[in-house]
Amino acid sequence: MEPFLYYKLNGGGIMLVFVYVDDILVTTDDEAKKCVCELFGALDKAYGIKDQGLLTSYLGVEVGQTVDRVTIRQSKYAREILETSRYLNAHAVGNPMETHARLVPLGKDDESDTSFSYRRATVMLMYLATRTRPDLAFAVGQLSRFVSKPSATHVGVVKRVLRYLAGTVNFGTTYNRAKEMPTKVVLDGYCDSDWVNYPSSRKSTTGLVFTLARGLFLEC
Repeated sequence: MEPFLYYKLNGGGIMLVFVYVDDILVTTDDEAKKCVCELFGALDKAYGIKDQGLLTSYLGVEVGQTVDRVTIRQSKYAREILETSRYLNAHAVGNPMETHARLVPLGKDDESDTSFSYRRATVMLMYLATRTRPDLAFAVGQLSRFVSKPSATHVGVVKRVLRYLAGTVNFGTTYNRAKEMPTKVVLDGYCDSDWVNYPSSRKSTTGLVFTLARGLFLEC
């Protein structure tokens, strides 16, 4: 159990409470929300903390909820990345990285390309890719290998990712509601590994993907 996650069993249901500094997120499968009302009643009495209603944002992640699905995205942060990199109005492309692109490190005597803030852009994109934008994960993972000494080719690829982001600012991850209440939680997991895509050293590269409710929640 995570140190910031608390839970309470209530008959056949459960209430989960996530706490990060002064941000509190509460969820339950109790449609009457009796346990939530009791919790916030106690928090209000003790600390003046009130229920702010349906979740719309948490730690910079925007949350959109309907009867059938929940979508999380980071549109505001994506725009911040583009503004910082001066790519907000860039001409968009259809994918973050060319299919057959292979990135290799610079030689010992080759000079790094310092014409663009490669490290800053890659780090900012990494936070986005690991939270709500798995479509960026592969390209950003490749780029992160060369932050200490990027070449002109690496800079060109990170600029392409930014151009892709410019056209997909509102993309995110969607979790769909099951048509019938499942009797158990089912995780779908996939993994793969190879040596081919790391030509400079032939190191093994492993990837993992897990989905829940047909939405990605873990990838590495």
